[in-house]
Amino acid sequence: MAVGPQGRVEGAAGVADLGTGEPLTVEHRFRIGSVTKIFVAALVLRLAAEGLLDLDGEATPFTEGITIRQLLNHTSGLDDFMGDPVAFFEPYRRDPDHRWEFGAGEELRLVLEKPRLFAPGEGWAYHGSNYIVLRLLVEEVTGSSLRTALRERVLEPLGLDRSHLVEGPLRGDCARGYLPPDNPILPGGPGPVDVTELDLPFYRAGGGIVSTVADTAAILRALLGGGFLPRGLRSEMLDAVEADWEETDRYGLGIGEITALMGRQRSPCGPAWGHLGFSLGYVAIALSSEDGERQVVLCVNGNLVEPAAIDAFWDAAGRLAWDLYC
Repeated sequence: MAVGPQGRVEGAAGVADLGTGEPLTVEHRFRIGSVTKIFVAALVLRLAAEGLLDLDGEATPFTEGITIRQLLNHTSGLDDFMGDPVAFFEPYRRDPDHRWEFGAGEELRLVLEKPRLFAPGEGWAYHGSNYIVLRLLVEEVTGSSLRTALRERVLEPLGLDRSHLVEGPLRGDCARGYLPPDNPILPGGPGPVDVTELDLPFYRAGGGIVSTVADTAAILRALLGGGFLPRGLRSEMLDAVEADWEETDRYGLGIGEITALMGRQRSPCGPAWGHLGFSLGYVAIALSSEDGERQVVLCVNGNLVEPAAIDAFWDAAGRLAWDLYC
């Protein structure tokens, strides 16, 4: 999907469900992975506008010496708890219906048992653990679940009625997500492996939003166009630090500045702001101009494994995304 002053373009190709052959449409919902961080950051910034959170205040009582800003922009120094991904997925290989047993507090305990990667504010490392802490802070100051707080303060005010935080198996009007049969995490065969209903800890504060391309474009338009946040907080959101990875050049508060998709296809018309999202079986690309006038959102219900196939995907996705954006 692309939207801007010259109009709107929507399109879909492929199937939403390999079992039934249901065609994919622009109305289908997808897991959008780490694009979720844009939604959660919007909530945190709204709570800051209400005086319930201080961006430069410490994230007590959950961590010491780390500010909310450092959690949002991944300069906290917190590591993740997962460790080796192949070993982590062993219970799911034995039983695809395995349920993740830890809550956010227990996940944070596992995080805090690991050494800090660096002193807060003295480095940059992208980790979902930052958004575990943000979840706990949101729930403490609002007295409600993260899902409810998102709905009441972000999704409903913006009319995003096709977007929800889904922290368990994915069902309903959603495109099903697939891995190749030769993937190392959950190998299967002979055809693609359906991973739609897996219950994973990544589908929480840092990656649990299920949305449509239209809703994802709408939140970018509201945040960057200035219709949702006070001007000062919008500026804070875009006050970015250098990000040493291939997904963004610089990273603000839950949103990054992007000039090339995964370091490959480069924008011919300058940077965009947004996020990439990776879930098991899904990929999301969400881009916007800084003024909020143009958005491009692409969602895919499958992952690739072979390096050549991955490169080919990002070259094709990059050409399409930047052509629509520019």
